[in-house]
Amino acid sequence: MITNPAIDDYVSSLVPERSPLLKRMEQEAAEENIPIVQLPSAQVMRMLLLLHRPKAILEVGTAIGYSTIWLAEAAPEARIVTMDIDEDRLARARENIKEAGCADRVEILSRDATLGLPESYQFDCLFIDAAKGQYRVFLDLYLPLLREGGLVISDNVLFRGLVATPEEAGKRQRPMVDKLLSYNSHLMERPDLETTFIPVGDGLAISMKKSKNIGS
Repeated sequence: MITNPAIDDYVSSLVPERSPLLKRMEQEAAEENIPIVQLPSAQVMRMLLLLHRPKAILEVGTAIGYSTIWLAEAAPEARIVTMDIDEDRLARARENIKEAGCADRVEILSRDATLGLPESYQFDCLFIDAAKGQYRVFLDLYLPLLREGGLVISDNVLFRGLVATPEEAGKRQRPMVDKLLSYNSHLMERPDLETTFIPVGDGLAISMKKSKNIGS
């Protein structure tokens, strides 16, 4: 946990009641150890999208479609492209997204996100929530497809707080922690992005793509 567990539980308890579908997916994720966005983070994302009102969203990392449904509900006018390489989870995501009633707005791609997308794709919001060690790759691939003024939302950037104390990471975790440290620094150093970090859930980085006339 990166926040006081009691505070986290309290904030989670304030999140408005979710649909039976989302609550079922939360239970399945907990029982099967499927990574999904944490409730406080999902609520922050919802507020951002309500304010930003994107028309096109790219999600890198579908899993079972939990965050996809949050995105679709928060941006009812947006078309969403989401991708993952896990066929079993994608099959479940398709069913969940269909049950949520937003399948007509969601394009689900069975695709390795490190392969990129054609330049014909353009987005107003990019949500990165896939392999943590590849975040820099995803940013480099998909930031050119993001329109000026668009949002980049990166989840899990504080990774259980280990970015602050990398010496406490285990041997298997340390390479991922080091890559996240590098990614977070890169976000702050890029002249074409304005970034802030929010210590909620497992850590969110919120970046805005600047106009070419600003900060160049």
